[in-house]
Amino acid sequence: MTTPYLAASTNITVGEHSQWHLFGLTLNSDTIISTVVASVILLILGFIVRAKVTSGPPNGLQLFFETVTKFLRDQIETTVGVKVAPFLIPLSLVLFSFLLICNWLSVLPLTFNGKELLPPPAGDVNLVYPLALLVFFWKHVAGSRVHHGPGHQLAHTLKGHLPAFAPMWVIEEISGVVSHSLRLFGNILAGGIMLEVIATLLPPEISWVLNGGWKLFDLFIGAIQAFIFAFLTIIYFSQAMEIREDH
Repeated sequence: MTTPYLAASTNITVGEHSQWHLFGLTLNSDTIISTVVASVILLILGFIVRAKVTSGPPNGLQLFFETVTKFLRDQIETTVGVKVAPFLIPLSLVLFSFLLICNWLSVLPLTFNGKELLPPPAGDVNLVYPLALLVFFWKHVAGSRVHHGPGHQLAHTLKGHLPAFAPMWVIEEISGVVSHSLRLFGNILAGGIMLEVIATLLPPEISWVLNGGWKLFDLFIGAIQAFIFAFLTIIYFSQAMEIREDH
């Protein structure tokens, strides 16, 4: 005999979004709203830290940002050098903080008719692809400045390949963008799917316990994925800006 919870499993859907239709375009409204909310939260936190920053013992929020900034600064110093790429500190900090807030939106108990009002926007490729392409574009801009022009930047990039394998560079660059984005997307989407599965297949008396436990695990996964995205950004910039000596 099929239980109502198992029968309801056929209602689990993946990748569906509330949509707006504007000027012939289809926009995922839930992703846009979640992204705006995450951006506003990040701005508010930034203004709070700026208003309460002190040279003495820092408060909790200032201590958090100082710890993250120091850690990212050390990574940048190790890979490319802070003096070579000082802009990487604010860039990596903003990416990490923004994605952390995006990924942690799923913890908020905001639902309507069984659907999350603020789903994590990184679970939509329409956010992660632009972020990865943004990193791809600006890393080559930064590399071009270091190597004195786009032509020299291309020569620098191809220098690590044998002439016969130069086309592999194209595959390497494309796969870098795809893996940079889909790693984040896949992990966040999987977390959302698990929450739906738990809520659908189990009775409410049990599902709320597992849901709470999984959301705590989601906090950890969200932080790790935000860090990985920021750290890979540092690595990609260091590869584009490194100086290779001729032997």
